[in-house]
Amino acid sequence: MWWRRPKSREMDLERELCAHLELEAEEQQQSGLDPEQAHYAARRALGNAALIKEQVREVWGWALWDIFVQEIRYALRTLGRSPGFTATAVLTLALGIGASTAVFTVVDSVILKPLAYHNSGQLVQASERVRFLSLEPLGPNPRHVDLWQKRATDFSGLTLLRYRAAGLSQGSGHPRLIGAVTCLPNLFDILQVQALLGRVFLPEDGVKGHDNVAVLTYSLWQSLFHGDANVLNRTIRIDDTPRVVVGILPERFHFPNANALRTILSRPPVSGTPDPAVFLPVALDLTQFSWNGDYGNWVSLGRLKPGITAGRAEAQLTAIDGEVIQEMPANETHLESKLTAAVQPMQEAVVSDSRTGLWLLMAAVAGLMLLACLNLANAQLGRAMARRREAAVRTALGATKWRLVWNALAENLLLAAIGGATGVLLAFAALDLFRRYPPVDLPRLAEVHLNFSVLAFSVLVVVSASLLSGLLPAMRLASSDPQESLQQSTSRTLGNRQHTKLRTWLIGVQVFGCAALLLVTGLFSKSLLYLLNQDRGFQTGHVAVAEVRLTPNAYGTDQSRAVFDEAVLANLRAIPAVQAAGLVSAMPLEGVSWIEPLIRTDRPKQEGPLINLRWVSPGYFEATRQRLLAGRFFEDRDRGRNNVVLSEGEAKALWGNEDPIGGQVRVRNQTRTVIGVVADSRSTSLKSAPARMAYLHYADQPPFATFFMARSARAADTLVPEMRRAIWKYSPDVTIARVKTFDSQVMDSLAPERFQTSVLLAFGIAALLLAMLGIYGVLSYSVVTRKQEIGVRMALGATRRRVYTLTMSEASVPVIVGLAAGLLAGILAEGAVRTLLYGIQRVDPMVIATVAVLFLLAAAAAAFPPARRAASVDPMDALRSE
Repeated sequence: MWWRRPKSREMDLERELCAHLELEAEEQQQSGLDPEQAHYAARRALGNAALIKEQVREVWGWALWDIFVQEIRYALRTLGRSPGFTATAVLTLALGIGASTAVFTVVDSVILKPLAYHNSGQLVQASERVRFLSLEPLGPNPRHVDLWQKRATDFSGLTLLRYRAAGLSQGSGHPRLIGAVTCLPNLFDILQVQALLGRVFLPEDGVKGHDNVAVLTYSLWQSLFHGDANVLNRTIRIDDTPRVVVGILPERFHFPNANALRTILSRPPVSGTPDPAVFLPVALDLTQFSWNGDYGNWVSLGRLKPGITAGRAEAQLTAIDGEVIQEMPANETHLESKLTAAVQPMQEAVVSDSRTGLWLLMAAVAGLMLLACLNLANAQLGRAMARRREAAVRTALGATKWRLVWNALAENLLLAAIGGATGVLLAFAALDLFRRYPPVDLPRLAEVHLNFSVLAFSVLVVVSASLLSGLLPAMRLASSDPQESLQQSTSRTLGNRQHTKLRTWLIGVQVFGCAALLLVTGLFSKSLLYLLNQDRGFQTGHVAVAEVRLTPNAYGTDQSRAVFDEAVLANLRAIPAVQAAGLVSAMPLEGVSWIEPLIRTDRPKQEGPLINLRWVSPGYFEATRQRLLAGRFFEDRDRGRNNVVLSEGEAKALWGNEDPIGGQVRVRNQTRTVIGVVADSRSTSLKSAPARMAYLHYADQPPFATFFMARSARAADTLVPEMRRAIWKYSPDVTIARVKTFDSQVMDSLAPERFQTSVLLAFGIAALLLAMLGIYGVLSYSVVTRKQEIGVRMALGATRRRVYTLTMSEASVPVIVGLAAGLLAGILAEGAVRTLLYGIQRVDPMVIATVAVLFLLAAAAAAFPPARRAASVDPMDALRSE
């Protein structure tokens, strides 16, 4: 066999050399030498037998492989003799490689990898900018999209879709909450997706009366019907409408949820948003839509024709919007009406919110990996200096410099391989936990998995780690003078000032990277604390909130919805310990909605600012404990009286310092009387200024999406099951989308900030520990190499305090210099992440001082054990050691 051939050839070579020696010895004996002298003469005539073997092996061609195997085996034995160092090095590399592999997997799956559709680069999202509403793109008006479909030539197709949470039921029992997408029938034609079973939508599915069909995702098919192939033509109930299942989508099909394709960019992601599980066709009646309204409710997707850019398509849609303004009825044209289109690739639209945060995490984990390599290089440099005598002996015996370098690199390569394999396993485990319990709603989360590019990245990280941590010590070892190393004493061999200085300044580089990372972490931590502790204008403790979605079929009239709301509120108020209960038409802290102009009736030409409308019931302000500034809150007597409560900012914008109570405003073509003013609140977002609000009585237009809120004297989480029972007590068939505490809603609204801060905090702590290990290792090494010097100093009268100062001051200069440079780099990096921070000064002295003090304390703690060991040196033992 091929693996036996080298061994047999080695035996043949050994026999040939022995035969040559025997023949030469016989000739020497014939010349008159005795047998022993002839044997030595034969060896002298042959020369260096080991060198001859090396030269023959080179001719054979597998000498390098032999050397590789020998050095790997030697590295294994060496590492086995140092279990403490080996475990530390493997753990350091495993954590660094595991973290970098996991984060790169997420970055690759979310940002870098194209969407999983055919020719996904041609898919775009089309929106509109409406001058009198907002400068940011909004979901387009359905009537405008209809004209886009008819007049745009740069698209092979355009579609409309809308997200909603729906209740799915089969037989008896409470409805099951699922994510649903209502869309035009051409959605799957544009995505170029075919059904796994059955069919996707046909054009006739978009006709009224023929739209009672549904297409299920693979996951819903498996969970609901257990993969039954006879599912087609079965009937399910979505909300209160029967739907016939006509198709099942492929397993690899994943459609973005409502947080990824938002109709209003400023609206924050909604926690717990379900992924689309069912697709329903919509029969649009365009006459039900105004020409200059209904913005921000629908998503428009399109597929560009080959060779068409997003910029060109945007220009064409903008031109069509100009025609829309000209053709719009006069009574619907706003004075400030100006429409422009916005077209961006679908992938950019899906990942736009996550891009900055993920690249920030990638930079942080790359910095952590670099710190781990520097720490390992520092430890390896100390080991290399301790093995200088060994290297000198090997050089004297004929070892080449490249062989010494490979000998040192083999150990690092072995460590990197073991650490890399362990790191990849850690990455597998971390990604599995991340998918099961995601700390933040990332787009394309279902597509996050290790693939070839990720594994290639891991191999690159392993090789880079090996080179970074091993090349410098190997080069130092190969450049040493063997004669000088053999002549030096043990302590002088272990270290000299040049080597100690190099290792010390490596610590300075570690401190630099760690300080920069800690400063950025400190800024994110302070930003999160600022958001959590700022004045919100409402109180969240002891409050629970429940979201209920009413359906048009069962609750199509205002009267039926009002009866439902009144009955549920009565049930909530009957719960023991409930102090106040009310409802609102939008979940607090989930962005703007119902944006409308509002003007004073006595100043109709005064341009009023846009406001957010909210329909609320009596008890809502009491439940959230918003502060009343003037007038009164809503009462039962306000039903049908067209009254309104304004926020402080809106009242000041319209009346200035005048008293607004009793004044009249016009909103949604109705005149309303101001009965109260409440303090401004950050009810739309904690990350922006308080929005201007107008509150209407819920009975004037009972909402389909209703958010019941209850305040209790007990803990809020005890209200959650009781609120479910109170709602289902009146209507067991109603869909409860979610029930949660108000405090958890606050935390969920800051999920991206909490995720970024927690990950940076973990990386910052890991970097600090690595820096402490580096400082400890350098000073411990220094104490060993300077033991005789310390003994001499103490014999000459140096005090323990002086030895403490001497030892700890050795690392003080690189620590201080690295700390100062790292803080400066962190301040410069703050500009790059400025958009992710809130309530932070350009140069925040408190954060800088905190990081500096924390790091100095950590450095002192790392330096104290070696300094104590140095101060405990017995002068006589140190002097006898030589």
